[in-house]
Parts: sequence; C-alpha cells; structure tokens
Amino acid sequence: MKTENRLIKLICFLGVLFSLQHCTEKQGQDKYPDIPEFPVTTNDKIVIQSILKNLQEILYNDSFLVGKHTGDSISFYSLKSETNRVIKSNVFVYGSSFFIVENQKGEYEALNDTTLEKEEIKTIDESPRYQRTVDSLGKVFTKKSECEVNQLADSLFISYFCLKYHIPKDKIPFTSGLRKKDFYVKTEQDEFLLLNTPYSLEQFISPASYPTSKLMKPKFKRNFQFLKDNVHSESFFKEYDYALKSKSWVSMGGGNHYIPSIPFMAEAGYYYVEVSFNNEKGKCKVLADKSPDFKTIPTKIKDKSYFTDNGQINTISVKQ
Repeated sequence: MKTENRLIKLICFLGVLFSLQHCTEKQGQDKYPDIPEFPVTTNDKIVIQSILKNLQEILYNDSFLVGKHTGDSISFYSLKSETNRVIKSNVFVYGSSFFIVENQKGEYEALNDTTLEKEEIKTIDESPRYQRTVDSLGKVFTKKSECEVNQLADSLFISYFCLKYHIPKDKIPFTSGLRKKDFYVKTEQDEFLLLNTPYSLEQFISPASYPTSKLMKPKFKRNFQFLKDNVHSESFFKEYDYALKSKSWVSMGGGNHYIPSIPFMAEAGYYYVEVSFNNEKGKCKVLADKSPDFKTIPTKIKDKSYFTDNGQINTISVKQ
C-alpha cells in the first residue's frame, strides 16, 4: 500500500514538473494607464451604477426587473420608482399576471406583477378525495391486488379531475413546479395552485414528467420575459484591446496526505472597452480573468438602459 501511495505521489509530481517546464509565470503592464476602470469611463457624462447583484435568473418587462438570487431571496426592482423590494422565498413562479412566492410562514402568496400587491389565487388540495377513492375501492374489490386497486383509483380520479377543472383528457395544461408535489395549473378557463398532488395526477399534468406532443400552452401573453431567452442584440460596449496583467500558478486546494494539491495557471488582464450611449462615447477597462460578458436588457425607461455583467444588473445613463 505504501509503495502504491509513493507511486501516485511520484506520478503527480512528475506531471506538475512537466507542466512547470512549459508554463512560466509572467507579469504584464497596463497599456492605457490613463483609462479608468469600470464602471467609471473617460466621459464624465456617462454614468454606470450597479442595482442588483448575485443573480441566478432575470426576468423583465417595461415596469419591473426581477432577479432570483443565489440562495433564497428574490428582488423586484421598479423601473419607474427605482426602488427595490427583496423577498425571502425558496419558491418563485410566474403566472399569467402575478408572481407566486412563499412567505415566512411557509404559505404561498400571489403578487401582482405591476404593483406587487397581494392577489387572491385559489389553492386546491384533492389528496383527501384521492385517498378516499383508494380506500373505498379496496373495500369493494377485495380480491384485487393493491396495484390493481391503485390503477383503478388513478383512472377514476384523473377522469373526475379533468371533468371538474375543465381539462381535456387529450391535452396537458400548462404547469410550473412549486414545492414538491405542488403545481401552478393554468387551463383555458381557470388557474389555481394544486397542493399535495397524487403521483398519478402529477404524471398526467406535468409536462416535465409526462412528455407529449399535445402539450396545451396557455393563451395569455406573458407580461414578463426571461432574459436568457431574449438578450438584446444591441450592446453599449465594444472590446478593442487586451493587456496581460499577471499569469501565475494557483493552487486548486483539496490536497491530502495521498494526493498533493494540483496547481493550475491562472491569467488575468485588462480588457479595454469602448462605451457608447445616447450619442455619448467613452472608454474604460475591466480587470478580469476572461472577457467581460455585457448583455443588454431589452427595456428602457427615463432615458436609462439596463445591462447584465457576471450575475449583476447595472444601469447606464447620461448626466443632464
């Protein structure tokens, strides 16, 4: 065993030594020391400010920006009032004209997607009825197996559910997941939260677990769009040059008695960017380990525009 460990260490050491022979550390210089670092530009009239950070997902319309943060919080930013409301919630679903979140009591709340005021939405729990159906059938069909009784109960219950909530049997309603076994259901005639969904019904109504070419999409127009699906082609930024600042070996960590920590070559540098907005032009530089990924959000209000950069939302405007 000791011999094997020594062999592993030797192989790792030789691999690192080989890499070190072909990669050397470097130090570079700023090509344009007079150009300020982002978000400041060479044009004092151009103002760039960060408004939301640490975002995993972004939605937008002409009134609000919505950012789902890393963790358990959601930000709602009003473009008109320039105010931000943060809600602690592990649940976030967008309905036809409202958001569904989970309050601190663990209860669902529907918020109007314009005013952020509470709205009423029906919650339905049909699991007790389903269980009564299973129990009743078990008493009647005593010679059938438990599996056969459950299959019969599933069939009867789905027929009842489709009839009561106007769901065509050959189509699947639009659904979005909430907590486990809960769903937001949107049909052509109604919408509601379905709680404690029996597994068979979940299979029937959930497009994720029941793929079908007859999936029935809602006929309402979504007031909010997902940024990942609608990135604007216009950009206020154009990268024009690059200068290496440093290139050095960095430990990945995680080493132990048997396998040493393996280093890797990390590079950072200045990315030089031209900025253009509302007929004003300027320049700035971004110190990073990769090219900046600025994405314009296709909404504009009060002579301001919005863009994302590495999980945060910024505004860009011109001083009057």
